[in-house]
Amino acid sequence: LQDDSNPDFVAEVVELYFEDSAGKLEKLDAKLAAPVPDFNEVDQLVHQFKGSSASFGAQGLATLCVQLRDGCMRGDRQGCQQLLQEVKRNFNTLKGRLEIFMQLETQRKLLLSGGM
Repeated sequence: LQDDSNPDFVAEVVELYFEDSAGKLEKLDAKLAAPVPDFNEVDQLVHQFKGSSASFGAQGLATLCVQLRDGCMRGDRQGCQQLLQEVKRNFNTLKGRLEIFMQLETQRKLLLSGGM
């Protein structure tokens, strides 16, 4: 993914994925907390999150999203809420690992540029 013409490309992609995903997860929480969840709207958000996660290479998250979409099809609010918590745990684990990677990448760039 690294691009010599834009050395911050990877960091920008990672940051966009995190921001977009966090927003979608917040919306999913709110929609599933509604007195009567609109499972079509929940399914659409999950579908979008699944697509961006799969494109990003987060296959575990994409697989959980398939299960969450199945719960939407069944109208299983409790099952969807439980799966969403698992999705959020997995997302936070991925985010933590990628933040470490990005810190190491920043340090590597500094070393290569003679900044340390």
